[in-house]
Amino acid sequence: MKKTEKVKGYIYTIIGIVSLAAIIIDTATDVTTIEKIINREDYFFYDPKIIPILLEFPSMIFAELCLFCVLLPFRKKTFAFMNKLMIPVIVYAWAALIIGILLSIVISFYPLGTDYYKCDSTSVVSSGSHYAKTKEVCKEKAWKPSDD
Repeated sequence: MKKTEKVKGYIYTIIGIVSLAAIIIDTATDVTTIEKIINREDYFFYDPKIIPILLEFPSMIFAELCLFCVLLPFRKKTFAFMNKLMIPVIVYAWAALIIGILLSIVISFYPLGTDYYKCDSTSVVSSGSHYAKTKEVCKEKAWKPSDD
């Protein structure tokens, strides 16, 4: 293998690690949305994609570890160990994705569909919306800057 290809592989791996770490950090901040739904707060932002991504969190951490192991000097030993774990992680990832999609559909109908009023959404594509207990709260929050 040429030295430039090896360096290019390391650079791609580092970019993958940084990107996946950013996704993991962003996912960790989405936990507050779930807490707001559970606590039945008056006003919050909900995106249906939050639930599947949150359930994929352990799979993302495993992928991060796999990418990190590529940079280790003793990667042949770690690859053997990671290969043993790959099938259970892939099965978990698919199950978490399916369960997450079903849960987000259920949450969209209940409690959001029954207990909350959907504030006006500015996006044509479903990228989430603000929900409020009443129309008055929604109108009041629309005039104030968002504290999400």
